Amino acid sequence: MSNILIIGANRGLGLEFAKQYSELGHHVFATTRDESKSDQLVTITNTTVFELDLNKDKSIDSFIDEMSSIKIDILIHNSGIFRDEQLSEDLDIDAWMNEMRINAITPIILARKLKQNVLEGKDKKIIFISSQMGSIDDNYSGRFYFYRSSKSALNSAAKSLAIDWKDKNISVLMLHPGWVKTDMGGESAKLEIPDSIQRMIQVISDLNLETSGSFVNYEGNKLEW
Repeated sequence: MSNILIIGANRGLGLEFAKQYSELGHHVFATTRDESKSDQLVTITNTTVFELDLNKDKSIDSFIDEMSSIKIDILIHNSGIFRDEQLSEDLDIDAWMNEMRINAITPIILARKLKQNVLEGKDKKIIFISSQMGSIDDNYSGRFYFYRSSKSALNSAAKSLAIDWKDKNISVLMLHPGWVKTDMGGESAKLEIPDSIQRMIQVISDLNLETSGSFVNYEGNKLEW
């Protein structure tokens, strides 16, 4: 049994991560902004639920305090937002900055605050759920400035984290879940949530120090930066 921490587990990919890791016999530590609105999450066996609001520094500090004595074998940062569908010339700076905070900055801050927990775990793996939309080379359609730039920033910072912590035997991965039928992906998406999660769990299992710092998809295939 491993201790799996999932940041952002109330719905979609995060909820399915919690379900599948629980079914595999692991203990899951899962976060949600509001436990009272997390009916499915709180019913999953082998799961401890914490409240965490990534927009509030006090909430982050309280969560870190609650986690202080818990070893983390695998940290999965799944939480993210996608809100920049506007096409006007006047881009909303505050909205852009908030998307950068949630998608790029806070994941790295949390990982660093939880470094000791990960060091005490046996797997020592940190997974950032990224997106192929963060690939500059793969951008053929334009638009989505906020989301694309935030995921590119996440990938860049996470790559540095992988280099900095390799001598600590911590493996880091940036993982694209595919085009999945979530609230973000929509009903036109090609991939069902359980299938994406099952494949990503295998990719996470295969992660080691040699592949640390990679940017891959749910099948383990390398993505261009």
